[in-house]
Amino acid sequence: MSDGVPDEGVTRAALRRAAGAAADDARPPDVADLRRRVRRRRSRAVAGAVGVVVAGLLGVPALVAAVDQPPARGPVVAGPSSPSTDPASASPAPSSAGPSEDSEPVQPTGEPTTGTRRVKLFLLRERAGQQCPQVVPVTRDLPAQGVAKQALRALLEGPTEAERAAGLTSVFDRDSHRFQYLKLDGPRARADFTDLDGILDPGDTCEKTKLLEPMQRTLEQFKWIEEARFSIRGDQRAFYVDVLHDRVPN
Repeated sequence: MSDGVPDEGVTRAALRRAAGAAADDARPPDVADLRRRVRRRRSRAVAGAVGVVVAGLLGVPALVAAVDQPPARGPVVAGPSSPSTDPASASPAPSSAGPSEDSEPVQPTGEPTTGTRRVKLFLLRERAGQQCPQVVPVTRDLPAQGVAKQALRALLEGPTEAERAAGLTSVFDRDSHRFQYLKLDGPRARADFTDLDGILDPGDTCEKTKLLEPMQRTLEQFKWIEEARFSIRGDQRAFYVDVLHDRVPN
């Protein structure tokens, strides 16, 4: 060293000494330690891969649920409400206690139902020397709708003033309120009454002529009625046996 700077030879020697010291301090690698480090790294790698797989599997149900979920809808606008089916507010069911004059067919389809029809009603005329009166027809213009029923009602109301003045009579006088219904069963018709009390005088023996024949002929004038029968509150015996003192027809 001449001017404070070491010469090249001194520097090289110092470097060799330093390298030798470093080599003396170095130790050979521990093989077992290296193996442990390799195993740890492999474990971390495997654990990371498993985590990725598990996370993927856990995410599948959520993805399926998201796919199955119906698309979100906007606000639902309520339509008109349907009629209430609350039993308290429902209309009462039609009664099935028995037939009514409005629910039973009283003439075949195809018969006129508009305007009026000229029909016959059968009244009575007394005959000198005869116990029972004669049954005679008169004509009336009645509504065509349910004309057979209309004719029977008119008969039960009795003769008009003009007919009475002509000497015609009837056992009926404003008795249409006793009539309940007229129903058809094929060519047979049946008229039903609430009662016929007081229609005939006690002991009158002309009941068939005065009561049965006028009603029967009035109904059987219509071509679709071959036989007319009668009952009281649905009981034919009450009419034929109790009132006419006869038997129920076969």
